[in-house]
Amino acid sequence: MNTHFIRYALFGALAIGLTLPMATASRADDFKEQCHERLRAQKDKIDRDAAKYGEHSDKVASDVNKLERERQWCRDHKADWDHNLFDVGIYIHHHDDDDHR
Repeated sequence: MNTHFIRYALFGALAIGLTLPMATASRADDFKEQCHERLRAQKDKIDRDAAKYGEHSDKVASDVNKLERERQWCRDHKADWDHNLFDVGIYIHHHDDDDHR
């Protein structure tokens, strides 16, 4: 009887050990998708406000700061994003712009 219990316990531990990495990978994929959606939504807002108020407006600067907070959310959740899409041009904060305002 002890042999059966030990066998079941080992098989249970093996099953958990095999499925846990897949659950973690699936969760990382979810965060990657959420990251992309969050960045895309903020990028679209920057584009709308840049067209309406101008690229160097305070509104766009505020939007870029919000985009940086979304990037931080992605970093916190270990989700990477397309840096060629979201980390270029008006989508990044230029510290030297503060000196010219």
